[in-house]
Amino acid sequence: MTISRDDVVRKIHEMYPGDGYTLYHAQRYATLLDLLNRFANPQSSLLDIGVSRFTEIVRNHFDRPVDTLGFDKEGPTRYGNHYFFNLNDCQFPDRYRKDLPQYGAIVMAEVLEHLYTSPLLVYPFLKSILKPNGILIVQTPNAVAIHKRIKMILGKNPYELIRIQHDNPGHFREYTAEELFDYGEQVGLPPTHISFNNYFDYRYRPVGGEHPSTPMQKWEYLNKLFDMMPRGFRPGLTVVYQNRLAG
Repeated sequence: MTISRDDVVRKIHEMYPGDGYTLYHAQRYATLLDLLNRFANPQSSLLDIGVSRFTEIVRNHFDRPVDTLGFDKEGPTRYGNHYFFNLNDCQFPDRYRKDLPQYGAIVMAEVLEHLYTSPLLVYPFLKSILKPNGILIVQTPNAVAIHKRIKMILGKNPYELIRIQHDNPGHFREYTAEELFDYGEQVGLPPTHISFNNYFDYRYRPVGGEHPSTPMQKWEYLNKLFDMMPRGFRPGLTVVYQNRLAG
């Protein structure tokens, strides 16, 4: 069943009241669901890279299993099956998982920027587990969003330092739409959709590393500001690739 993005956001607020992290990302999750409805085969097998609240949301929305891939212990979950694999190991083709199923749709949302490995190495692995005509949805921060441009002009580095925590290293590299377009073309995953979005609700922006459980109305102006920005200046970047050359 297809419902509007606004309806999805409202439903997320009803299902997860007080969960500031989820509410901060609610519009982003709704954007992903909309793209799956638009571009994926209705019966597509689904893989979500990195277990998150979105895994649960997409599982409930489509009412079918959603497999996951990441660092957690391998085995069955309440969503589907989880497979252990570190995408940074895509630097070594002999470490590819060759025992994974083929998927009609893969979602890699807010993951790419956390990898120190080039998309030119990661994308071929994902393509290897993507069915012919299957889609790969990549969401990642827009490296040239307006607030980052302003910081640069003011002489401040808009990108965080590499963290010391091995299990939460932060952002190694952010990308532009042109870069992601070129990566897809080079590996045989031509983009079919590229969009710039303001899909974070800044009323729930983290303070001291924690998302507030109730909206902080003083940050509402950020939502309005980013909504007014020309598309290339907005903070969110989403690309849909299709495996047209497979099969």
